Order: sequence, then structure tokens, then C-alpha cells
Amino acid sequence: MARSIIAATIDYAQITENARAIISATNTPLMAVVKADAYGHGLVPSAHAAVAGGATWLGTAFLDEAIQLRDGGVTTPILAWLTPPTEEFMRALEFSIDLSISSLDQLGAILKASESVGRKARVHLKVDTGMTRAGALEEFPALVEAIAELLDEERIELVGTWSHLACADEPEHPLNQNQYERFLSALEYMNSSGIDPGIRHLANSGAIVHFPQFYFDMVRAGLLLYGYTPGFTSSDRLSVRPVMELSADVALVKRVPAGASVGYGATARLNDDRYIALIPLGYADGIPRRLDTPAWCEIGGKKFPLIGRVSMDQVTVDLGSDTEIAAGDRALFFGGDGSITADDWARAAGTISYEILARIGARVPRLAK
Repeated sequence: MARSIIAATIDYAQITENARAIISATNTPLMAVVKADAYGHGLVPSAHAAVAGGATWLGTAFLDEAIQLRDGGVTTPILAWLTPPTEEFMRALEFSIDLSISSLDQLGAILKASESVGRKARVHLKVDTGMTRAGALEEFPALVEAIAELLDEERIELVGTWSHLACADEPEHPLNQNQYERFLSALEYMNSSGIDPGIRHLANSGAIVHFPQFYFDMVRAGLLLYGYTPGFTSSDRLSVRPVMELSADVALVKRVPAGASVGYGATARLNDDRYIALIPLGYADGIPRRLDTPAWCEIGGKKFPLIGRVSMDQVTVDLGSDTEIAAGDRALFFGGDGSITADDWARAAGTISYEILARIGARVPRLAK
């Protein structure tokens, strides 16, 4: 099999090990978040790898993602949470997929689908505790009342109650404690209404690292599963390793005279004679076009800076005034031994490692290590 000139090489065995590490550190059941093509790592194989590591739940944003998992042979419980009332909820019921509800409109649409297929819906009630995205806010008491009635009639199954944290990667932010207390209040309200909230889950990757008191009955790991810690932080309790390695062949090496400009807009100009490498990865493949500080790749065990603007399909790299690098050598953008990471690229681009990983383009093959 010919080598791919560009590739995202995925160590799925490391996803398994990362899942085990999270479960060991938290001593709590794990929902592996595999939305957005498992943060760019490949939806179905990443899900299988996480389950092999002990994950007992999977989380997706869209229902279509959850159905892809079922089509891929995944039988583990799945929660799909970005489901507007216009969604075809009958598909969720047919594929035994749990749904998140944040409004009476959603609940009504799910019930209509449930009656159509003759199957009881499994739902997780989401509470807006301060993220101000999905989640019940003013409608929360009415939703609790409606759910209580439906439970009495045995027309629905309340599997869990959950919320999402806005600032868990900033452990000193006061909103963290505030959201925790609001979640406790919501659970207390449900209990006082005679409703068992089911599986209580609040902790995302940031909370897994910083807030053990937020674990409740299940934790949800996204970024941690793929080997990075939110907010460029680290943890003494939890050790995970990056899963993805992004690399490409050097397409061309040439000597360029002093005074030459490099790339679109002629934003870089050479002060002396230099060797330039052309590498076929660009912003269409997920390399950030905007770089606030220099970004680097590794070739032949040495680090070299990008020079000039990132193009749609290619970047140029400054090899210096002399070089042994040749066309056909492999350039590593991040991964491998960890000398360059997705965090490094995130800092250079003024973004977060989530985006660096998830934005890797569809034409970059995902290869199992």
C-alpha cells in the first residue's frame, strides 16, 4: 500500500488507554464524547476504542452521528443532545438512542414520535445552569411537572438529568461553583416533585481535571479522551497522551535568493539566501491561516518555522541557509514524540486545541497507527 502524502495517523489503542486512565482517576462511569467525527479522529473507530477502554456511554451532538455509530456496530448506550423539535425522532427510537430535552416543544415532538412507533422514549433532561445554550431555564418547573405526569402514565423513561459547564477550564472562575449549586437545586426540586433524576452528569473534561465534587454518577470526557487537557493545563491525578499525529511529505526543496518574498501578499521577505520547503497541507486541511505567533513543524528530527501565509493546499517552511532536507522527507506538524503538539498550534493561532483537532479536513486520510 502506497504511503499517503498527507495523513492524520490515529493511535486508537491510546484512546482505549486514555479512557481507562479517566475511569481510574475518577472512579466514575464514563461517557466518551465522540461528536464531530470524534474531534476529527474518526467517529466509529474512536467509539469502539473508547468502549474497549471501559466507556459505558457515548455522546454525540447530532442524531445522525448516533445512527452512524449504530450502523458501525456500536451497541453501547448513546445520548444525542443537539436535537431540535424538527428532528425526525422516530429514527432515534428505532435505533435505541437517548435524547436530550430542554423544552416542552422538544418533549411534545418526542412523544409524538414515540406514539407513532409504539416505543417508549428514553430522555435526559438538560438544565441550563449558566451556560445559556441548550437546557431548560424558565420552562424547567413545567417540564418537571410534564415529565412527572408522563412517568406516572409510563409513557416515557427519564434516564438522566444533566447540565454543561461554561468555565471548567478556568478553575478559579466563580461561575463553576455557581453552576454546581444551580444543578444541585434542580436535582433537589426534582426529588421534591417525586421524580428520580436518574443518571446525574455534569462534569466535562475540565471538571474531570479540576472538580471531583462535580462527578456525580457519570463524567463526560471529550478532549481528555484524545489526549489533551482543556485550557493548556495539566493534572497530577490524570495522565493522558495525544492520539493524533498530523504529517505530510515534503513536496519540494529549493534555494531562494535574498530579497525574495514568500507566499500570498508577499508578507514575508528573505534577508539572505535561504532554503524553502513546500509541504502539501493548507487551510483546506485544517492548518490555521491566521497565526499570531510563529508555528513550527518537524522534519528529520529538527524544528523549522513556517514562513509566509498559509495557502489553501500548502505551506512553506524556512529550512535555513543550509539544509540536508530533501523532497520526500516527512514533515510532522504535531504528534509523534510530543515535541510539537496541537496545544502549540492552538497558541500560535490564538485558539484552542479542540479546534485544531476537529478542523482537520476531510481529504486528510485518517490512518490507524
